[in-house]
Formats: sequence, C-alpha cells, structure tokens
Amino acid sequence: MSQVNDLLEDLEFIRWVKYPDNELAIFWKSWMDANPDRIEDIKLAREIILGLEFPSRKASPDTKKEVLSRILRAKDNLPDVQQAATEPVQRVWRKKTWQLSKVAAILAGVFLLSILLLNLTNTGQKEKVLHRTTWVSKTTNAGEKLNFRLPDQTVVSLNAGSSLEYPETFDSTVRLVKLKGEGFFEVSKNAKQPFKVISDGLTTTALGTSFNINTKNNNKLKISLVTGKVSITYGVDSPDYFLSPGEELSYTKSDNKADVHQFNENHVLGWRFGRLIFKRSTLKEVKESLEEWYGVEISITGSTRNDWRFNGTFENQTLENVLNSMSNIENFHYKIENKKVNIVFNP
Repeated sequence: MSQVNDLLEDLEFIRWVKYPDNELAIFWKSWMDANPDRIEDIKLAREIILGLEFPSRKASPDTKKEVLSRILRAKDNLPDVQQAATEPVQRVWRKKTWQLSKVAAILAGVFLLSILLLNLTNTGQKEKVLHRTTWVSKTTNAGEKLNFRLPDQTVVSLNAGSSLEYPETFDSTVRLVKLKGEGFFEVSKNAKQPFKVISDGLTTTALGTSFNINTKNNNKLKISLVTGKVSITYGVDSPDYFLSPGEELSYTKSDNKADVHQFNENHVLGWRFGRLIFKRSTLKEVKESLEEWYGVEISITGSTRNDWRFNGTFENQTLENVLNSMSNIENFHYKIENKKVNIVFNP
C-alpha cells in the first residue's frame, strides 16, 4: 500500500481519476510509459479513489419516527412525581439519574451516527485539503525577460509575455511544469525523476538536457533541442517523437500534424542573448515583435507593398536605434512618446 499512497495523496492524480481531461490524460500516459512498473499501482489507486465516493445518506422518515418513539418511551418510564415523593430521596435521585442517562445515551448515539455518516461522505474532500499541491507561477510582461532556478536546480529562461507554473516541491517520481509563451530549459540531470513540460497540449520529457519551447504562435508550436535527448507527445493516441541535438519539432494545431527538421540555433535562441532577429518578416510580425520586445504600443499610418519583408539582426539595441536603422531602409518616419510609437510610411 505504501507504493500506492503517493498516488492517493497526489491532487493531480485524483483530479485525473475524477475529472479527466486531455491535458491530464497526456501527462499520465507519459508517466505510465516512464514508470511501467507502477501500472498496477495506478489501477489500484483508481479503484480506491472511485470506491471512496459515498452517496449522500439521510435518515428515512421511518428511522426518524423510531428514534423519536424510543425517546418518548424512555420519557414515559420516568417515575411519577407523587410516587417519587414517597420514596427515600436517595432512591428517587438514583432512578432519575439512570433514566436521564438512558435518554442521553440514545441522543448521543444518534449524534455520533450522524457524524460518522458525514465523515464518510467527506473523506475525499478532506484528503484533498490535507494533500493539496502548492504551485508557484513566474510571469514576464512585454519588454521583460526572466532567469531563475527551479527546486531541482533546473535553470529556466522566460521570454517576454510568458509564464511558467511549477510545484513548490517536485513529486518523487516526476518533475512537472506548465509553460505558456516561450522558455528555455537547462534541465538538471536525474534519471529517476523525468522532467516534463506541458505546453498547450504537448508534453516534452527530458532527463538532463537543454531545449527551447515556443508556443507564441496560436496555431504552431516549436520545440528545439540543443543538447541531450527529449521525447514529445501531443495526443493520447499519437506516436512519441524523439529529438536529437539540432532538431526541432513543429506542431500545427489546425491539422494536428508534426514535422521534425533542423533549426538555426542563432535564430531560435537569439532572444536569450539580447538578439532581435528578423528573417523575411512581414510588417505585422515586425510590429508584434517590437511591441513585445520593448513593451510599447505601435500604430502604423500609410501603406506598404504587399510583398514587404524585412531582414535584420539587432543585438542589445535601443528601440530608437532599431527604428532609425529600419527607417533608412524602408522609407518611413516615426515618433516615440513614452510607451507609444507612431510609424508613418512615406507615400
């Protein structure tokens, strides 16, 4: 049973058993693949949790009548006041005490039975309160980047407009985190405790490695491996993908398809070193990148040709230097006022 206790005390496991969803299903499938010797524990823990769901029980009208009848009969058996007056004071006192104790015992029994039924009904809820996992959240706004360590000494870099959730203390068998936006992970090695990142439906599993995950595009997710090896799952029935260093998986949500290819490390990881890189970027992509990178709001006046594209790399440059360089090439002028930028394309 000791092997099952850690599952019974895991709030995420209980939630998966009682209220399953796709994200939880993907995670626990990956967990079972990594821990095949625990499958029987999973089955037993599920049976125990589902078996603890007691229906709400209320006393029936017949039960209530029977309890009331017992109390009234006990009351009728109390000695008459006039008869009691003719008996010795000590004997009367003992009889009354005995009768009152009988009534009190019946009432106490009813009360204890009610408490027992209530405890059985709320067992699951109490266990959840006692063993709730405490989650920590790290978030970056537009124009911000953040580096920090997780409890297992894994180093995380968050790009602007991103967030990471992780437990205050990792589970004994798995290290699970949840990413939104873009982040780079340098995972601390621990062969007995796989590191898993859930990002918009995909689960990336690693032992000791470094990789980048980008979920900023609403329809396309990218996972780029720098060192080590990772496995990726994006559906309950989908095959696992294994990446080697220099490989990137691109997953398109609209058609539920994945593709593995080589990637440009400088282009993918440039944000970590202050490099803002544009590669045949559209005006919309340039605008969104500048807004996120510098934390500003940009308005554009005038029109550009339909095939407008921009290429360029800026390393640790101010917004004014970037716009000045771009304006000399793309024929526009600009004005910066606090956090607002107006770009006007010349006719």
